[in-house]
Order: sequence, then structure tokens, then C-alpha cells
Amino acid sequence: MKCRVYRNLDRPFTLLGVKGKYIPVAGAGLVAIIILALIVGSILGTFAGLATALALVVGGYLALTEIQQKFGEKALSRKIAGLRLPKFILVRSKVWSR
Repeated sequence: MKCRVYRNLDRPFTLLGVKGKYIPVAGAGLVAIIILALIVGSILGTFAGLATALALVVGGYLALTEIQQKFGEKALSRKIAGLRLPKFILVRSKVWSR
């Protein structure tokens, strides 16, 4: 029995240069940018909202690709988990107290 092995199974899913776990982050950022652009557009005008949206989309995409290059797909989870850890652990032993 022959079995085909596809080499793409070990590679992360990529959408417009954004890989794996960064896709939901990009989606959440895009939703926030649209909401902010709608608010700015309703206050200042349509062109101000479009300019705000365009600037934030380009800046957000560039920032996301920079973070993606700095931290790998699994390294970002490790970095966030490391930030949640305490700086030190204080241990008060009853055996050694005087």
C-alpha cells in the first residue's frame, strides 16, 4: 500500500505573510482599527476616517511582521508566559528560622 506524504503539514498556515498564531492577533487588530476609523470618521469626516484606517492598517501590518520576525510562532507564547511569572519567589522556611 502506497502512502503520500505532504511536506506542507509541518509548516504553519500563512495568510498575506502572517503566520500561524499571529492570524487571530491580526484579525483582532483589524477589527479594532475598523471601529476606531468609524469613530474618527463620524467625528471628523469620511476622509479623516479613511486616512486613519489606512495609516493604522499599514502600521499594524508592519509592526506585526516585525514582531513575527523577532519572535517565532512558539516563542511569543513563551514570552507572554514569562511575563506572567513573578520576578522572585520568597520562601520562608520554619526549619531555618531563628
